[in-house]
Amino acid sequence: MIAARFNPLDIECLVKTAVELWEDVDPSDLSAHQQDTLNRARELRLAEHAGQEPFHPEVVTFIGPRPAGQAWVLRRWDRHENEMTLHVDKNSALAGLAGYVRGVWDNLLSKEGIPDQPPTDDRAAVRLYYGPERNSRPDEGYNLYAEDIARRGRTRIVPFDYHFPNEGASEQANRDATFHPQTDDNDLPCVEVDGVLVFAYLDHEAGAVRVSVHLDSAEDRLVRPDGTVPLRVEVEDDVVLDDSAEGTAKRDLLTRLLDAADDHQDQAIREAAFAAGVLWRCPTCQWDNPGETACCEGPGPCRVAKPKKTS
Repeated sequence: MIAARFNPLDIECLVKTAVELWEDVDPSDLSAHQQDTLNRARELRLAEHAGQEPFHPEVVTFIGPRPAGQAWVLRRWDRHENEMTLHVDKNSALAGLAGYVRGVWDNLLSKEGIPDQPPTDDRAAVRLYYGPERNSRPDEGYNLYAEDIARRGRTRIVPFDYHFPNEGASEQANRDATFHPQTDDNDLPCVEVDGVLVFAYLDHEAGAVRVSVHLDSAEDRLVRPDGTVPLRVEVEDDVVLDDSAEGTAKRDLLTRLLDAADDHQDQAIREAAFAAGVLWRCPTCQWDNPGETACCEGPGPCRVAKPKKTS
């Protein structure tokens, strides 16, 4: 059954592609993913027609969307400026506001009951400057509120038998990379490759060139079964981060799945892990070993070599 060889996202891609072709779209206008999926379907159809061995269903895992984050927005205004800043929490926002208040504390020295020096407590300094109802300074004020940071809100479907895109697919993704310049909306310049966003810009406050990599929007084919994207970062000739090892499911992921499963679920998870090559069973002691090990890691003296795959 051809459909068994495709995950739901690939099947959705095939359906959409069929509709586009039915509407007389030029095949050359199809995306690289659409063309690759069509070629796979064609090869499977030819193999099925030739009576070759049936294919086994692809074992996939579902990775839910990450929860929304939160940032605190501080808007402060006076007669000369109106500025807005983002902060990780309310305390850091108040600390920033208090820093401004202490810098202009001389504005209050003519008022009765105001100390010569601002309080060391951030909340007290802000309260004294703006008043308990924020109406002591008619030409000045501030708003402080929390905002949710939206993330990619869909479930990812990735195969346990993960493989990084091959040479051809990688070259095509590199050719399709897009540069997003800075706009009047204060967006930062970035390069987008297969959904990965790489921001590189000058930060005058930090006094440095900043580079920021955002992986939340990466295409599903880059996502490993543990939810991570393999990443290698180099500065000049020095590797400063390397998480580019072969993307098999990590042991802690499988362990967490098995620890949370009941007896029926445990068996289903192990069967899926065996089919995907994430586990292999020692023929001597029947111990289940991680797929990347070369010999049995079971208790006792058993150190039988991993059986070779048979064609």
